[in-house]
Amino acid sequence: MYSFIDIGNTSQETLVLIHGLGSKKESWAFQLELAEHFRVIVPDLRGHGESIIEEDISLKSFASDILALLDSLQITKAHFCGLSLGGIVAQEILRRSPDRVQSLILSNTSSYIPYSLGYMAVEGRRAKLDTLNDEDYERHVLSLCLDKALEEEHFEALRLMLFKINRNTYLRAANSVVGVNYTHTLFLNPRPTLVIGSLFDRITYYVNALTTNVSAPFSTLKTLTSASHVPHIEEPQVYNKLVKSFIHQL
Repeated sequence: MYSFIDIGNTSQETLVLIHGLGSKKESWAFQLELAEHFRVIVPDLRGHGESIIEEDISLKSFASDILALLDSLQITKAHFCGLSLGGIVAQEILRRSPDRVQSLILSNTSSYIPYSLGYMAVEGRRAKLDTLNDEDYERHVLSLCLDKALEEEHFEALRLMLFKINRNTYLRAANSVVGVNYTHTLFLNPRPTLVIGSLFDRITYYVNALTTNVSAPFSTLKTLTSASHVPHIEEPQVYNKLVKSFIHQL
């Protein structure tokens, strides 16, 4: 039922990596080296990657699937690192099961998406999908995700690693975050939290990182100036060091 990567020593603390919209577990390839320090679990969200489930595409289901996966692996608690949509899923996990959350790493994500802004974002994606094929749409999104232009060969390799657009589920997944507000969840369920924001992020603007940082008591904000929306791929060594150092100092 579940499509996931499970790597690392089972005696170590668990780190769950949650990918973004239209992405897949393989997008965390540069973070698998963290298995030297943690048991790393990397799921495909339903409707994404190799997941065969296309029903009930919602934040509730995304969170429930991950918690059920951890149950099946007999993992009671974990550190959760989510990028973009994955960060919102991590906050839904905190809302539903705060006792399962040892810490949060919220990367290039939002805690509050006003309905009007979320609706416009979904409609913008819908318009692009109506005019582009899957490959061209993925190339369009990737160009927005990156801070620097890349040679064609490198760009194409990243596209294949990052994206697998499923038209049956993509817009439903995008719509699942419209109107969310986890600011109260973060405030009322304080956990060690690392907020990662990119100053030049063109997908999830940096102000979102500031909002999350203010909402989460005792959170730490790390600002990246040489990456955009996918710092785990643009600056993997910096990103991995941030994650490892944050968890090890807890």
